[in-house]
Amino acid sequence: MVPLTSDTIILAILVAAAFVSASTFTLALTTSVETPARRLARYVRYTRRATSTTAEVEEPGLRDRVLAPIAAWLARLVARTTPQRQLKELSVELLMAGSRVSPTSFLVVRLAAMFGLPALALVYMLTSGTIEVLHWVVLVLSIVWGRRVPTMWLKRRMRARQHAIDKRLPYSLDLMVACLEGGLSLDAALVKVVEQSDGPLAAEIRRTLQEMALGRPSAEAIRDLGERTGAPDLKRLTEDIVQADRMGISIAESLRTLARESRVQRRQAAEEQARKAPIKMVPVLIFCVLPALGIVTMAPAAILLIRTLSQAGR
Repeated sequence: MVPLTSDTIILAILVAAAFVSASTFTLALTTSVETPARRLARYVRYTRRATSTTAEVEEPGLRDRVLAPIAAWLARLVARTTPQRQLKELSVELLMAGSRVSPTSFLVVRLAAMFGLPALALVYMLTSGTIEVLHWVVLVLSIVWGRRVPTMWLKRRMRARQHAIDKRLPYSLDLMVACLEGGLSLDAALVKVVEQSDGPLAAEIRRTLQEMALGRPSAEAIRDLGERTGAPDLKRLTEDIVQADRMGISIAESLRTLARESRVQRRQAAEEQARKAPIKMVPVLIFCVLPALGIVTMAPAAILLIRTLSQAGR
């Protein structure tokens, strides 16, 4: 009788898992899926109606037969188990990041990363033979970072998009002020901004113009422009436009004041970055420049000293 050890138990579990996965994969490949084309052919065969001779029944591939049903089942499971509040918050964050991925798809990807990375790390540990400290470190890091990597990617994309919008906003403000002072309406000024610029700001303004063309009130569309992007400067701009329109104040005057303040803030941000530059250069000077400078200046003297001491010793 074979003694039950940890290696024997692990081997039995792996053999059982391989058998179950192979059986499931074989059943999934061999089970026929009734596509719309096959359903139409069956209907024609039962009703004895003539069909086109050029009609072909396409065989579903591996993606349509196995991967798509599994992804759809996971999406339905995640949608049922996730609270609606979390789905709404995630939908807002994805909208701020400019991503077209649905919240359920993002949660499925995060779930796959949360369980997939530790599974790969565990397989790496079991196949490496001897388990060392490095393997445990890899397993712990995969467990910790498996859930955080998709969220970190989303947060980073949100910040990058908001920074791009805030960076492009001062030039758009100047253009809007010039158009409004030239006699154009607010809609026409926004159209000029879309024509003369690009990037996420132009895309968001284009979406706002499309909503206004479909009949949505201008105040709601402009207010939603600032809320769905999350950029603080753009949100301030939309609030000023809505307030000026509500109180009957000249929008051109309000935008001129906002453009002046935006230029001041941009100048202050540039000065702040310039003051931070010497501090950021200190680690580079200490770890890169100073060792190289020391080697260049001290190496000839050290070589000469070694030669002198060796000749004196002889």
